[in-house]
Amino acid sequence: IYKYLYNQMIKIKMRKILFAALLAIGFSACDKNESPVIEIHELGYENTSTVVQGSDLHIDAEILAEHKISTIRLTIYPEGEHASIVQATDEAHAWEVDSVYSIKYAGLKNTDFHEHIEVPDTAPAGFYHLHIIVTDMDGNQTAEEAEIEVLIAK
Repeated sequence: IYKYLYNQMIKIKMRKILFAALLAIGFSACDKNESPVIEIHELGYENTSTVVQGSDLHIDAEILAEHKISTIRLTIYPEGEHASIVQATDEAHAWEVDSVYSIKYAGLKNTDFHEHIEVPDTAPAGFYHLHIIVTDMDGNQTAEEAEIEVLIAK
């Protein structure tokens, strides 16, 4: 009888261990991050998050999308109090960017997003908000944001 009870106890322990292992595997599968990952490596002149009027803004970011990139959207717009100052000035001189990259990077699983954005001479100096928004082929979306400063040309 002891041998029988011992075997039953072993079976119960094995079932508990198997159940716990299956449960752990199930939870870890649900925790998998399927959204794209964006890591900005360089932004602005010598990676200072600054750009001078009339030059170009250097952007370099590593993007990983398990379900392949569909689009990358880049937006830049005036920030905070500076936004109202820009709106109060001549609208022709306001500077904003809203660009969608749907061909160059589409279908890639990982890429180095490397772009140079022209900043006009007339762009008002001050702080701007930058967003890089990546959407993958399954519709998952991730955004990374940063602040840049436009400096007056000397």
